[in-house]
Amino acid sequence: MSQQSAKYIDLHISNGDVVLDAGLNPTYLTDRAVIAQDIVHAILETGLAHLLVSDRGTGVTADTQTRLKILVEDDVRIMPGTVRIEQIGASGQWWVFADTIDFGPISSLIAGGL
Repeated sequence: MSQQSAKYIDLHISNGDVVLDAGLNPTYLTDRAVIAQDIVHAILETGLAHLLVSDRGTGVTADTQTRLKILVEDDVRIMPGTVRIEQIGASGQWWVFADTIDFGPISSLIAGGL
C-alpha cells in the first residue's frame, strides 16, 4: 500500500528513535502498523508494562492486564472485545493482540524478554 492511499501515516519509531533508511531519511508506517505502534507507545507511557514484568505471579498482574485491555479498547480504531494481553514463552515476553476495525489483527511486544 502506498503512503498516499493510507488512512494513517506516522514516523516509524523504534527504541525511542526515528528509524532511518539507507539514505538517512525517516521511514514511515501506515495504517495497521501505525495503530500497533500507537498502542505500544500508549502502554509504555502509562508505565503499566513494567508492572507486568515486576509483579509476576501476583494478583497485581491480572489487574494490570485488565487496565491494559481497557486502555487499548479506548482506541477508536480497535474492535471492542478483541484485546488480549498474554505472556508468551519461557522468556517472559508480554504481548498485546487486538483486531483493528479497518485493517485486521495486530500484535506487538509490550514488555519482557528484552
